[in-house]
Amino acid sequence: MKLISLVRHGQASFGADNYDQLSPKGIAQTQWLGDSFRQSGRQVHALMSGSMARQKDSLKHFLSHYYVTREGIELTEITHHVQNIANPSLTMPLLLGEDSSFNEFNHEQILYKAGLPFADKASFMAYLSSQTHPEISFTDIFTQAMSRWQSGQYDSDYDESWQHFLQRTWNGFERLMAQTGEHEHAMVFTSGGVIASIMQQVMKLSDVQAFDLNWHIANASIHQFRVSDQGVFLQTFNEFSYLYQQGEQMVTWR
Repeated sequence: MKLISLVRHGQASFGADNYDQLSPKGIAQTQWLGDSFRQSGRQVHALMSGSMARQKDSLKHFLSHYYVTREGIELTEITHHVQNIANPSLTMPLLLGEDSSFNEFNHEQILYKAGLPFADKASFMAYLSSQTHPEISFTDIFTQAMSRWQSGQYDSDYDESWQHFLQRTWNGFERLMAQTGEHEHAMVFTSGGVIASIMQQVMKLSDVQAFDLNWHIANASIHQFRVSDQGVFLQTFNEFSYLYQQGEQMVTWR
């Protein structure tokens, strides 16, 4: 049996010029995840991330609190075993690097190609700020945009079709399963859309059900799959209870 954990990155920077960076809260979330795993003695044998900054940085901050050493170097540069001074029973995970198969879909392109009353980030943010309930408006707009993308009728408008996204993420998941040894636990830091797409294919969900799942995937949440000769089975969905120990305000979905 193998265990594969998909972890959504910590909170990114919604509304900022560069969304693809962790907010201060997002950094803290992934550090607390590392603390939680270290304190509970949950062994991670291999670590990977997508190639987006928020995904790679989530891995880095998790690792810096999961595997605490006396070495004054970046943990991602360690190529030899060093003592985990915070929990000597935990061994250093094998760092598998990054795999762009776990990158999120281009949400901005999907929004701006939907034929709605904006065509870029500035006009979109201005539109949201003019709404009485911006969060409800965002949900409605993004649902329309995703429905258009998922329909397959406008694939030429996008750099990546919905079906290609499903295939890309599943290919990455299959490679990670092949790289993971028997009785080992591999963890990959990715994004909500990727997790929903893999969940869809494991659970045989519809496109609509997969998108609905995406709304409920919290930042820095864990989704674990058990892999055996009998197949791939969901073991844990959306585990983020450790964040409540830091206060309910640290639980975020966007």
